[in-house]
Amino acid sequence: MRPRKLTMQAFGSYGKKTEIDFSGLRQNLFLITGDTGAGKTTVFDAIVFALYGEASSGSNKKDGAELQSQYGSESLEPYVELEFEKTRGSEKEIYIVRRSPRHTRPKKRGNGSLEVSGSVALYMPDGTEYPQKEADRKLEELAGLTKGQFMQVAMIARVSLWNCCGQNLMTKK
Repeated sequence: MRPRKLTMQAFGSYGKKTEIDFSGLRQNLFLITGDTGAGKTTVFDAIVFALYGEASSGSNKKDGAELQSQYGSESLEPYVELEFEKTRGSEKEIYIVRRSPRHTRPKKRGNGSLEVSGSVALYMPDGTEYPQKEADRKLEELAGLTKGQFMQVAMIARVSLWNCCGQNLMTKK
């Protein structure tokens, strides 16, 4: 499984729609760098959330309203969309998962807020949507790893790598 594009909106420290394009990277290992507080961990949280339905924190399980950005308008739907490819033989298959955490939004009529349930949509290479009730199991199958395994493999030496030099991949829209 290889990420191609990550889109976040009103998610974590990203208040506005933010896209990260991984498609131009040719190497199999890359580094996300930035100043303290730049949102590096949120990028990893977004990928893990898209695939597994909860953020990457091992000690503090984040899977709902705490993922909604405090920096964006409450009327913006928080979501993460991850486009990734899976190679089967010589064929590259493109999948898209869009996941929204449990969040609050303003009521359409009257004052106050309303809590909205989280959702997941998985789009297969042929464009069809995979059944929502089975999407989590299918995503783990596509990733080929459990959440714990993914976090160990995808985030090698996270603390020591954050301060190394690398290409800044983030572009805000």
